[in-house]
Amino acid sequence: MPKSKSCTVNKRRSTSGSRCPRCKIHKTLCFCSAIHEIKTKTRVSIIMHHRETHLTSNTANLVKLTLQNSEILLRGLPDKPFSAASLNLNPDETPIYLFPHEGAIELNDEFMKENCNKKFHLIVPDGSWSQAVKFYRREEGLAGIQCVMVPPGKPGKYKLRKSSDENRLSTFEAITRALGILEKSPELQKEMEEIFDTMVSSVVRGRTAFEN
Repeated sequence: MPKSKSCTVNKRRSTSGSRCPRCKIHKTLCFCSAIHEIKTKTRVSIIMHHRETHLTSNTANLVKLTLQNSEILLRGLPDKPFSAASLNLNPDETPIYLFPHEGAIELNDEFMKENCNKKFHLIVPDGSWSQAVKFYRREEGLAGIQCVMVPPGKPGKYKLRKSSDENRLSTFEAITRALGILEKSPELQKEMEEIFDTMVSSVVRGRTAFEN
């Protein structure tokens, strides 16, 4: 008989004290040694729903550990509503919002040629797809920021959550591909992909070991 959802949740709670506080998976599968900081000219701000904070399947935390020039801003807190002012937009940086909304511009060679002298501030929503859509429509402070999207590519390797669209990427994967273009560095993209592969492998092994 398959295990119930409540049983799975209870198992996750029972192992929470054994998780690495940094990479957030069981200490026996900790992959912190594979994580190293990467410098970028592009500033990355992730707007994350507060419920995602402690989930091992959340990839925003790995972005924060990997990219020196990155931050996580929480939204959805009842006592502290999100404000676009917390993004600290800098006039020397061009803000772009990584979300395939209507009117989004594809990040490609043509985009880079037209914006070759600009320094970018990449703003990324994190959470479920429906949450991201509602948030963008509701937050007036994002209305004037250009939406961008990564070009079509190989399917993502993120299989830790179910999705109705097999081509949908995790937050980490989307940021990785965007930075590969914005930083003009396939090497940076490959370096981040290798770290991500290690995370996925560790989380999958953890679920197999502690949930079956």
